[in-house]
Amino acid sequence: MAFTFNVDELKKKAVSLGQSSLNLAQTGVDKGVQLANVAMLKAANVREDSNLRAAYAELGKMYFADHGAEPEETYAAVCAQIADIQAAIAANNAKIAETKVAPEAESEADVEVEVEAEAEPEAEAEPEAEEPTDEEAPADEATSD
Repeated sequence: MAFTFNVDELKKKAVSLGQSSLNLAQTGVDKGVQLANVAMLKAANVREDSNLRAAYAELGKMYFADHGAEPEETYAAVCAQIADIQAAIAANNAKIAETKVAPEAESEADVEVEVEAEAEPEAEAEPEAEEPTDEEAPADEATSD
């Protein structure tokens, strides 16, 4: 059996293999571009979602400013909740102002803070001084034997 070496056939296979490699590389590049585009679009959606939330919040503020005192029945519960939250914030701000004006007056919050502040130094107490070793003992004790 004689083996014949066909150069033309070898060239065709090399060109075909080279073309397949190019196609594979191009497919990889195309997939990378596709993934990059998807990532950019997802990032754009996150930004738009943030803008949407801000717009909803602004709409709610406008509605509450215009109709908060007499809201439609559908919005009455949420408007009441907003009014309660605003009242709680106002009460807390008043307590803050009182605390800043008269710091010697202790409220429940001040007492809790002081108790927590006192507990921390105990946990971080400095180690006690060590007893002197025989080498560091005072001279009069060493001679008293």
